[in-house]
Amino acid sequence: MSWYPKPDAREAVVTRHIAMYKYAKKGTDEPTHMYLNGVPYTDPVTETPQEGTSELWEVINLTNDDNHPLHVHLAVFAVLKQRSLQRVDEFRDCMQGSASSGAGGRNDALACGMQRHLAGGRTRAVPRQERGWKNVFKVRPSTVATLLVRFMPLEESSGNSGRFPFDVTAGPGYVYHCHILDREDNEITCLCWFC
Repeated sequence: MSWYPKPDAREAVVTRHIAMYKYAKKGTDEPTHMYLNGVPYTDPVTETPQEGTSELWEVINLTNDDNHPLHVHLAVFAVLKQRSLQRVDEFRDCMQGSASSGAGGRNDALACGMQRHLAGGRTRAVPRQERGWKNVFKVRPSTVATLLVRFMPLEESSGNSGRFPFDVTAGPGYVYHCHILDREDNEITCLCWFC
């Protein structure tokens, strides 16, 4: 039986903020598409993780009422915590660059005061069955899930310390998306990125 490494946030080399947005047909609540970090799947790459490293991701679900199963290809992650946002509409407006005060900016969680919007919010226990290494996690609406994302195999092959036995840069490489199949089929879910 293999014993996998225990998740340790101290191994992260960078922290990223990944925001999920749902867009609706003008004047209705009918969803038309969902983007990660406000950009469509066909836009240029925005993240460039390095093979053999780990990162902390603060995944922000700014959709009002949907759980979104985030899926990462060629990586595994451990869910460290999930916290509820306060004053979600205000935070979303800032993140989308539409805050009336002009504060913040597009996808800048720090400038939009994410920590302030988490203060006083509920910390949700990570369900027991979700505590191990995985590649899909259902992010609740109006929450921030903190993930330790590992860009290396859990089991190291001989002589390939922290590396895959193939070239991950040979495209498509690392890809992340919402794992709701009808959205994947219509290419309305996400942005992918490559190493």
